[in-house]
Amino acid sequence: MPFLVVEEKGNTNHYQLTGSEVSIGRAPDNTIMLTDEKASRHHCVLEQQSDKSWQLRDLKSRNGTYMRGEPVLETPIEYGETFQIGLARLSLYSEESSAFETKNAMDAIPEAARPGAAPFAVGINEALASFAKPSVEDTPKAILESITQFVGRLMPGVRVCVAVADDEGNARGRAFFNFISGTPTDELPGNFHSIANKLLAPRAKTQVKPRTATHPPCVYIPLKTGDRCSGVLYVERESKEVDISETQVELLEHVANLAGVLMGAAESRRNEEALEHKVANFENELESVRNELEAKLDMQTAELTALRLEAEGREMPSWEHDYSDIIGKAPGMQEVFRMLDKITDLPVPVLILGEPGTGKELIARALHFNSSRAKQGRFVAENCAALPDTLFESELFGYVKGAFTGADRDKQGLFGLANGGTIFLDEIGEISPSMQAKLLRVLEEGEIRPIGGKQTRKVDFRLVCATNKDLAEQVRKGAFRQDLFFRINVVTIKLPPLRERKEDITLLVDRFLKVSAEESGYPDIKMDRGVLRAMMNYNWPGNVRELENEVRKMVALSDGKKIDAALLSPQLRQMAEEESLSESGGSLKDVVEGVEKRKIQEAIERTKGNKSRAAEILGLSRLGLRKKMERYGMSD
Repeated sequence: MPFLVVEEKGNTNHYQLTGSEVSIGRAPDNTIMLTDEKASRHHCVLEQQSDKSWQLRDLKSRNGTYMRGEPVLETPIEYGETFQIGLARLSLYSEESSAFETKNAMDAIPEAARPGAAPFAVGINEALASFAKPSVEDTPKAILESITQFVGRLMPGVRVCVAVADDEGNARGRAFFNFISGTPTDELPGNFHSIANKLLAPRAKTQVKPRTATHPPCVYIPLKTGDRCSGVLYVERESKEVDISETQVELLEHVANLAGVLMGAAESRRNEEALEHKVANFENELESVRNELEAKLDMQTAELTALRLEAEGREMPSWEHDYSDIIGKAPGMQEVFRMLDKITDLPVPVLILGEPGTGKELIARALHFNSSRAKQGRFVAENCAALPDTLFESELFGYVKGAFTGADRDKQGLFGLANGGTIFLDEIGEISPSMQAKLLRVLEEGEIRPIGGKQTRKVDFRLVCATNKDLAEQVRKGAFRQDLFFRINVVTIKLPPLRERKEDITLLVDRFLKVSAEESGYPDIKMDRGVLRAMMNYNWPGNVRELENEVRKMVALSDGKKIDAALLSPQLRQMAEEESLSESGGSLKDVVEGVEKRKIQEAIERTKGNKSRAAEILGLSRLGLRKKMERYGMSD
């Protein structure tokens, strides 16, 4: 059975690969979940081929998947090979691999080098077990405590202390082993700090202190990391009657060397993580600035385009059919109209792709009402995600009287109603496998049979489907029938999201504003320019539907004369206030404060009210964030 070995943040985990596809990423629904910050939620997959070989495929991750130092999109991977995601290393092994063999640590030590006589009678395995805690809890305290325990178990009958320099450069005991009281600092020699401080110097050497009338023998050993001293290892005998031999001092010096390396590695790792965090914050800031600049560029491009068209008196292309109900002068929408002109009267199924709110039903209606079918039959629409299978089947196919409890009369289904016309099935990707099979039969045979009926009847309809899902991906996962996908995906129309057609925002706002103003009885209502600029900068995740709802809400809440920034939703209000302030000649201080308030609000919303995390994202201390929130009158 193949295994995947994951080395991440000092931990190593083995995963047995039981399926033909292994998904990897930060999301909990992956087969293997990573914690590395560079990993995407769904980063990559391992796929077993028919010949039992493996293929590594990147899922368009943000930071990439690397093999042999090079980014890969899709590549074969052999047993024993390793790939990398951020700082995480993942290696593929077969069941025969030696990667899982273990050996006794004592076997690696020459017989002559093993400390067999007292006081070294403690087994090396027990001493090494001291490092179990820092392997799980990667903190400075856990590392220091593991060092003291290792020394204490290696040399029974001693007390151990590790001291490190505080902020003022003085040695302070941080970890203790085998001390008696709850305040082990009080048990240290009176001259401990003065001696330990001297050993923090770069060229300090071991100091062995013989027993006195009041204190047992002890040794001070500097913990060196490169050219500097990171701490001091202090070991004293429990008994005044037993000395510390030269051999034991030499052993302790070797342990101190290992401890210094361990402490230095941990410090380097923490510094590296801090640097990565700063780099990540810097990248986020750059991304935010880039998005703002792109939004401003889009807005200026739209304004220049409108001015140029007005100055040149140019007209938009004329189309064979009427698309006046659909606002779209952006190149992406012009391409949609060009496609509609070609296929309006073709008897082929059409699949409309687009995010929610982009106007997929408007396109379906245009296909029907501009075609010859508009005179022969009806336009019938149904949302496939709105009904359970049992109701959905009766809605599509109808039923005969007595087919089930409550069927007191015959009912004609949507396919029957659409005979001669067009049926539009929205959210086609949501239908169940059983309904997919029944829909495929209708498309292949051109016949329907009502529930409870014995006779089939021919139906003539044009099928238009829509979805916001990637149906090709659904087919690959086995969630959508491939044969049905080929049936409905004859002609595909892809609608651009509103963020990719910002030239149309002003036109859409004008249309929605006029309609809402007439409905509300506000014929002379005006919109502040800063509000419109904010709308141009916003990305509109809900697309045209979100924009329409925003305009309707503002008109409903207005005084009937003017729409200003106060009526906008929170995510748009800050942008509008900054634009209005800029137009009115506001000072640089006012503009900067406005940007700060918006960034703070975004960070608070992003972290769901976690002030510490928000401060970390903003590069502030928690106290600094609280002071800024108090200054701007933002609730804590």
